[in-house]
Amino acid sequence: MATFQSMITGRNCKPNPVVQLVPSQSLTAGHFLLQVEPAIRHGIRELENTSTRHAMTELALMSYLMGMGFEYRTAKVIVESWETDDSLLAQGLLCE
Repeated sequence: MATFQSMITGRNCKPNPVVQLVPSQSLTAGHFLLQVEPAIRHGIRELENTSTRHAMTELALMSYLMGMGFEYRTAKVIVESWETDDSLLAQGLLCE
């Protein structure tokens, strides 16, 4: 049976292999979840005091920054500083 991608491109495509960026470190979902666990906990705590949208936006931004190489604490400080950015609030990108 043809895959969706092969139907679109007209050829059989093999899935891309998982590439290890760091030797001896596997790139599994469990590994990534452990990396963003502090941000997840922060998002859950935020749900007690803010809207779901706000908490999820903070979680997504922190996780993105962590994926870019920032440590959790640094990512949190950056995202928290954005909460006072009037232009972001005016655009509705970071709702209070």
